[in-house]
Amino acid sequence: MWRLLLLLLLPWLFHSVVALFEECNHQVTLSTGQKLLINSPYYPGWYPVGTSCRYSVEAPRDQVLQFKCELQLQTLATDLQCRTEAFHFNSEGDEVLTSSEYFCGSGKFERKSFLNRAVISYISHGTAKPPPAVKLKDKLSVPATTTTTTESPQAGSIEQQQQAEEEEEEEDEEENEDLSDEVLHVLHDVGVSDALAYMASLLYDEPESNNDARHTPATIYLRNLPNGTSKTSAKRAKIVSSYPPAFALGGGRFSCLVEAIVPTCNCGWSRLPRIASPTNEEAALHEFPSMAGVLTKRQGKVFCGAAIIHHHYLLSAAHCFLGAETGSASLLRVVVGEHDLSSAYETFFTRRYDVESLILHEQFSQTNGQLRNDIALLRTRLPIAWSRYVGPACLPLQPTTGGKKLPLAGQQVIAAGWGTTSYGGPQTHRLLKTTLDVINSQRCRETLSSSGTGVPPHSFCTYTPGRDTCQYDSGGALYERINGRLMAVGIVSFGHACATNQPSVNTRVASFIKWIRAKSPEVAYCPTRA
Repeated sequence: MWRLLLLLLLPWLFHSVVALFEECNHQVTLSTGQKLLINSPYYPGWYPVGTSCRYSVEAPRDQVLQFKCELQLQTLATDLQCRTEAFHFNSEGDEVLTSSEYFCGSGKFERKSFLNRAVISYISHGTAKPPPAVKLKDKLSVPATTTTTTESPQAGSIEQQQQAEEEEEEEDEEENEDLSDEVLHVLHDVGVSDALAYMASLLYDEPESNNDARHTPATIYLRNLPNGTSKTSAKRAKIVSSYPPAFALGGGRFSCLVEAIVPTCNCGWSRLPRIASPTNEEAALHEFPSMAGVLTKRQGKVFCGAAIIHHHYLLSAAHCFLGAETGSASLLRVVVGEHDLSSAYETFFTRRYDVESLILHEQFSQTNGQLRNDIALLRTRLPIAWSRYVGPACLPLQPTTGGKKLPLAGQQVIAAGWGTTSYGGPQTHRLLKTTLDVINSQRCRETLSSSGTGVPPHSFCTYTPGRDTCQYDSGGALYERINGRLMAVGIVSFGHACATNQPSVNTRVASFIKWIRAKSPEVAYCPTRA
């Protein structure tokens, strides 16, 4: 019933969010080092009750925005869901406030944008006179504003009044968390943004028991406490303070100092992986933001993989570009932000970029089934736009503490691609991943010598029984997750069939750092350490 009801509400919720900012919607662009003070309407006076404003701020590419904000929202201490007055911060510049943080009350906070865009806004639901509550079916109601009074408080000690207020606040907090979580979980299951879930939660009045094993608190609060201590949240944070009853009608003010700054370079961000599977498995949506597919303009089919390393450059394997249909940049295109090649609806981040130039290693060779210096760079005509789900892999620019180049024997690497699921078998539509073991060169040479194939210089071998890369996975990166970041340490090169008793051979990226830099001299790559 919940799912059906909420699906029916989705169009209304979406249009409601869009309409919120029709009368007050600002686009702001900052230059390097520029500072800007963004104040609420009528600052230092209060903004009008029942209004909303949005400010989309953008810095130059590869810079970030630093926010220092002070809020004074007239929110009741018992309004722990920020139902009447809410300030939103979206670090990714999402104008519909997906994954935003919600704040209310009074206090200060500092934030940085994830990339070069961020959005702040406020939404006031307060009214001068509370409307009568109108009950609808299935326990939906119009949100009622808390009534206030100017009469003298009831007799009793200050301690007694404070204790009563604290007990009431705790009860409201528990109730509000239950009802909000129920709505948020269901809305997230059907793919609704946090902003829509927030608005839908305003409609829900009476909680029901939640027996879902996935139930977790939807909000962790940041509070101004007398002793100065605080609790923080990675997803939603709020500033909640006690106010006299006279301020319950809503309104408030805020002031944010915004600055465009040059950050330490960023690379290798990704979603946290799911629990590893003993076999090849489907990657999580956007688990590999640097993953790209190389396709021909004529057929539109992914025939090799690649890894984004810069706005204009991707790493791939030289042997992918030997054919008549793949040997010229003018014939090629790359797709980024993709997951299911057969669907156009599972992600909004899929983009295609034409290849401007194709750079193969000058000493690439292919003899007796052995590939040497199997590495290539693809340069796109237009810059690849970064987002949370599309971005560059880190490169192994520096050796390990022992002076060796990554990856080391005994370590594991992760491969991903849209290759075939068996030798000569069908090509997968969905991005698959697998974890492979790096074996030492001596063991690899001994195994491959029986087939007459050696191990070329500047390469490494992987072998895991039952798991392997396969056809059309060539050119894709092999990643190590180091300090939470994906580092492209290898490029899928060649092997004997797929998942046999023979190891696969991969290009060692660390051996070609000088070559990569020489072919892209305008780029300053991130010096991420292992």
